[in-house]
Amino acid sequence: LTWLKVFSSIHVESTFHDNETLWTRKFNFRLDNNSAFQNYSLLHSNPEQSVGTIVRLQDFRDGYRTHCPKRLQTIANHVVAHFLSFFIAKETPDIRIYDSTDSISLGELVSNNTFAQITNTFEIEDVGCFSIKHLLLNRVLVETNVGHCVYLSAHDRIVMEHNINNQVGLDTPIQHKDVQTFYIGIVSGRYLDDRVTQERNNFDIVRTVFRSITKAAEDTAKEYLQEPIDQIIKIKAETVERVIQNFPRYSYLVGNRAEFARSLPLNRKTEEEIYREMSVYDYRESRKVRNALQLLVKGKESPMESEEFVKELEDFMSRISEQERASLAEYVAKRKLIIDLLEQRLGHRDPNTESKYLEEAIHKIICPMRVNSGEVNYGQHNLWLVDDRLAYYDFWASDKKIRTFAKSSYSQERPDLILFQGNHLMRRAGTAQPIVVVEFKRPATTGYTDEDNPVKQIYDYIRELRNKKVEDNNGALITEVGPDTPFFCYLICDITSRLEGILEDYSIVQALPGGRGFFGYNESRRAYVEVLQYSELVRDARLRHEAFFDELGVN
Repeated sequence: LTWLKVFSSIHVESTFHDNETLWTRKFNFRLDNNSAFQNYSLLHSNPEQSVGTIVRLQDFRDGYRTHCPKRLQTIANHVVAHFLSFFIAKETPDIRIYDSTDSISLGELVSNNTFAQITNTFEIEDVGCFSIKHLLLNRVLVETNVGHCVYLSAHDRIVMEHNINNQVGLDTPIQHKDVQTFYIGIVSGRYLDDRVTQERNNFDIVRTVFRSITKAAEDTAKEYLQEPIDQIIKIKAETVERVIQNFPRYSYLVGNRAEFARSLPLNRKTEEEIYREMSVYDYRESRKVRNALQLLVKGKESPMESEEFVKELEDFMSRISEQERASLAEYVAKRKLIIDLLEQRLGHRDPNTESKYLEEAIHKIICPMRVNSGEVNYGQHNLWLVDDRLAYYDFWASDKKIRTFAKSSYSQERPDLILFQGNHLMRRAGTAQPIVVVEFKRPATTGYTDEDNPVKQIYDYIRELRNKKVEDNNGALITEVGPDTPFFCYLICDITSRLEGILEDYSIVQALPGGRGFFGYNESRRAYVEVLQYSELVRDARLRHEAFFDELGVN
């Protein structure tokens, strides 16, 4: 039927013996339900006529002509690839194809493109002994959906194929000298000969035994393919190293990178696949630790008196320490990346024009914009960059209009960042909870007008918030800002000569330790103001984490 689909002209001529008489049958095959066989004839044949059949397929139908290869070599490669199981068996058909000028023997084509052929044996207990012939075959003779494959044979003919791409971890061709090849393994044995089905397309073998045969074949194939597999493991070990660098919390699972890569399923190669495997291992290890703790607690009446308990406890605590250290390493590594990103944002956005990043680019690293704490998760901000104590505030608003959280206010002003209630680290005895205001300015800003005077902006925010009630998204009271409520204010910027003049006007002239910036206190507004240089902000953050970076190896 495929003939009829592809060709418009099909002619069959067959010469055969019948009761010692030589006959020749001829007909045209047509796509016609009423008359599929046309110009039919059955005549006595010349005694000198050779027995055989000729099928002529002519005149491609539209849609097939343009897609059919024209070169004889290409056609030969396609025929072998499609019927590969016939050509790699011990007994192969003798087929030769021709065009107007040349011919190709398909058997010779396979032989000339077969490399590194050897034969091994393996034995399965209570089943029998098997032989497996290994070889590498030029990729042009293997269909792309087949890849590396083991074939099971019976009586020297291929019966079934078993793809082993995943089992050996190779899903691409193997380089053999200057040829790209695929692995072929052919398994034979008395056990398979005796159990092939009558149709010769399957075996009458129980599932467990069949799996033991294919598993043994896979193992011998891995030994044959050890060199390319080792190369894959080397590349995989490098991938493992990259995953560990990005996710240090899994470092406790991995000692020797190559050995760990070898322990992974061979078909796990990408960073995502390896990360997924590590997640599973981490879960299993955590489960072991929990189970071990339960056994320690329940196992003995007086566990503290037992030397065995003490030994098991020490082992248990070391496993916990490894996990906790790895989790801390990942946490610290993320902080390092954030510090590096902040430092990068302080450089030139465009080296050609030497333009700086906008303040928004800095703001977004430290905290999302136009949100409040009720709209994001804890891990979505990096307030610790400014001050570790800010991370403990219960409610904050970032680039939100004052009127959205301060009841009875109509102000459209948007403080860069304002924090209320929850952190007791900044409270002094006998004082109210301080409100924190953070204002960012674009790096390298050299001129400030009266309108964008940053100190005046901060004091205007304070004036607007006095005697207001601050509410969360649901209208619940966060805090009341009274006349005595203190404010703790940060101005984060590049300190220029123009800004120093403004700070002098507002008596913010006391130098912070190490030349980090300036601070001052405004009694009438009950406001403490710190002016921090951007570069010092990065330096402080790095110094606070330096010991962790060094200890955990993430520097």
